[in-house]
Amino acid sequence: MNLVSYEFVACHKNNEHPGVLILSEFAGAAQSLGAGSIRVNPWNLQDTAEAIYEALEMSREDRMALHSYAFQYISEHTSQKWAETF
Repeated sequence: MNLVSYEFVACHKNNEHPGVLILSEFAGAAQSLGAGSIRVNPWNLQDTAEAIYEALEMSREDRMALHSYAFQYISEHTSQKWAETF
């Protein structure tokens, strides 16, 4: 599993202006972090460009809401918890 998107969320933990996670709808993390991100079909260039614009123009409150959801998810679904399911 590619954990870069999880690391992005974790690195923005105490940031007053967190970045916005833009995920390919084909990425595995899109299933888990989708509600805390903007999902795009990377083959659709217009939609991808619009998602980047949306992320750049997003209000601080909306960025914080997305980040809060994603951070809560990664805090609850840790690698330790994943390992315990086997």
